[in-house]
Amino acid sequence: MKYFSQDYFNQLKDIVLQYTFNNYDYCYLRAMHEKNAREGTETIIAGSSHAMNGLVNENLSGGCINFSISSQDIYYDFCHIKKAVKEGRQKIKRCIINIGYYMLYQDLSYSKMMSYLIPSVYFPLFGDTHHYRIEKEYDMWGKITADKSMYSGELIKKLCEEWSEGFFLEEPSFYGSMKTRENNNIYGLKKIIWNTLTEAEKEEAAIERTRDHNRLKQHEQSRMENGELIREMTAYLHARDIKPIFVIFPFTAWYNRYIDGAYKADIFELLDGLSVPVEFLDMNDYEGVFCDADFLDTDHLNKQGALKATAFLNEYLNMLMQE
Repeated sequence: MKYFSQDYFNQLKDIVLQYTFNNYDYCYLRAMHEKNAREGTETIIAGSSHAMNGLVNENLSGGCINFSISSQDIYYDFCHIKKAVKEGRQKIKRCIINIGYYMLYQDLSYSKMMSYLIPSVYFPLFGDTHHYRIEKEYDMWGKITADKSMYSGELIKKLCEEWSEGFFLEEPSFYGSMKTRENNNIYGLKKIIWNTLTEAEKEEAAIERTRDHNRLKQHEQSRMENGELIREMTAYLHARDIKPIFVIFPFTAWYNRYIDGAYKADIFELLDGLSVPVEFLDMNDYEGVFCDADFLDTDHLNKQGALKATAFLNEYLNMLMQE
């Protein structure tokens, strides 16, 4: 009897776990938008891996919903913001926008390595590919290895979507029981712990990492488009009485030594020239707060560092509320 066999139920469990893990970013972001629609929040966050790693969401004062994943660019930050504002159960009061030093020059749709996120994450969420051309529809169930012939397609789809959504609604953040910060660092399978490297190894890693980021400065067209997106985004938020707060999370001293210093000046000039008021916090301006033991790699915080950054951001937000 197929429908009363242990194998039938075990394979169902395997299918939902495989689906969720294989489509982790999409499932997480989809669940966060569902959480916003069901419960809402006064604080939303949009950004890349620096915001994903830089915060312990449940420790942020008043709570938040964090729409950040690795390699997310400004264009898709704005897509999240507009969807969250439109669908939110509560009135959103502040929007924290993570902006790494190089991000004004980043466009995910032109990336050779990370553009796969568009068909697998952003097109299913927003129906929007930006400049990317999808040649073949992404199959979210294609990597599942279980015997799917045992179940109807509708059953698998419904079960996977409902279970993955419920899973992320119960998790406190992007990281939890299925994925940890330590297993998600940029060194991949090497599982290198930053603070165990020698000074020479740290310098070498920082030079390599910043070389990739500094190369983005050649993309002048992306810089122009992102500048216009920032102007449009901040005007959109201001018109809805939502405070835009741009935040740069901390990087190691080694990374800060080799990243192009013109990036920060460019960001400051752009934000300073906006027609609406915004807030800007660069945690790298505060020496002595973060140390090498707070990092997973050259520019991403570990849990200890994220707790520090969250406490730091809480102090900053409290200060803004008292003004």
